[in-house]
Amino acid sequence: MLANKDDYLSVEADYDCRGLEIRLNGNAYKVDYPAEVWESLHDDAKKMIVDHVAFMSTNYLPVVLDKKGVVYGTRQPMLESFAFESTVFDIPSCAQLDGRSTMDYLRRYYNSDFRFEGGETVVWGKKYRPRNKAIVSFTSGKESLLTLALCRELGIEPILVNVVEPSNIYEEKHRRRLLEEMEAEFGVEWYMVRHEPGVFHDGHKMGYKPSSLGWGTQLLYYLFLYLPFIFHSRARYVFFGNENSCDKEAPHPEGFRTNYCFDQSSRWTLQMDNAARMLTGGSARVGSLVGPLNEIAVTKVLHEGYPDLAKYQMSCFCEDPPAEEHRWCCTCSKCARTYAFIRGLGYDPTVVGFWKDVFTEEHANLFSALGGEKTFGFDKSGLGREEQELALYMAAQREPDNLFLRKYMKTSMYNGIAGEGGAGNERFHRDYEAYMTPQPYEAMPDELRDRVYAIYRGILSR
Repeated sequence: MLANKDDYLSVEADYDCRGLEIRLNGNAYKVDYPAEVWESLHDDAKKMIVDHVAFMSTNYLPVVLDKKGVVYGTRQPMLESFAFESTVFDIPSCAQLDGRSTMDYLRRYYNSDFRFEGGETVVWGKKYRPRNKAIVSFTSGKESLLTLALCRELGIEPILVNVVEPSNIYEEKHRRRLLEEMEAEFGVEWYMVRHEPGVFHDGHKMGYKPSSLGWGTQLLYYLFLYLPFIFHSRARYVFFGNENSCDKEAPHPEGFRTNYCFDQSSRWTLQMDNAARMLTGGSARVGSLVGPLNEIAVTKVLHEGYPDLAKYQMSCFCEDPPAEEHRWCCTCSKCARTYAFIRGLGYDPTVVGFWKDVFTEEHANLFSALGGEKTFGFDKSGLGREEQELALYMAAQREPDNLFLRKYMKTSMYNGIAGEGGAGNERFHRDYEAYMTPQPYEAMPDELRDRVYAIYRGILSR
């Protein structure tokens, strides 16, 4: 018996012939699938997916809504402990971004009371004979486009699945058009899954102060959303676009290890591989083909090696009004970072749809390398600053008369380069080699490793 039911959130969930439905305090949020994909699943698989989606879409809400816990009308998820670990390791970065105490966030999440009243846990997994296919977690960002390119080169049939997050209000229109154009040009198979429970992340719509909490289980959560596609296609692989920078950690004032994208790290990608092997009896494996590369190297390999796919790049969250008409808003730090990489490497940003020159004083606050005050997420952490400095310096060498870049050079960490023998020149070459060299990476299928590294070395050496 609960002391006070008002102190708890209520979550019910079920499925029908189209997909699943999560009910938070009586309000319904759906995830629908193509009929042929969803209906081919075993009922126990559907129940298991419902249990995990219900939990992972809501388990952080007691903290942001100041509740004691959640009463679930579902069963305890089979892999609840996986979700717990991923959330805990994400909390230090969330607290930093939210300006809160990590100890406070940890204490409140640890003390959250989760009660499952739907009966016995569904423990389910099924082995199948895999086909040489891959579910590609697809956003049309540089990592997912390069993953698509590599699948084609490696002879793996890609199936692109995009989860439509409701908070990115203009994203679906642009991404759907890009996918339709790619289907016409390359014949790729693709799906878009409208994900209504994604609105739980939107503090403005849900009535709480916006918070970074809740994204710590996103990729594990997506793995469960992808399960119907995995079983329907009998896929051998699930590829996420987790690049090398996802393993980087930052200092923390309370002494916690802090990774601003923990669920994209190689450590967690290996855990998701363990989860997939349990769910499919070892038939499917999870990994990242872009894991050996830093972001700027991903940009170079994509644009240099696969320009026919690079033109479809889209990495903006499409939340701001300019994104209604353009797939790049040109008003966020993610746009600024991507623009710097493309232009620093000597490619044309208009090819991918940039409609504004972002190298202007108007946009200076969007660059972490300039100490920009309008950065967010990974850019705000400072982790990508050095890589962005490298891109801006390369752009300055290509465009010596650009006023914005000339001003940047006055404070650049590469300032003072006096010729081939200068100390700054030595630092630049050291950094360039570090960022443009494929790094050791564990979370990649062993049978693909040698071929993938050979492709990267060949393109990066150009």
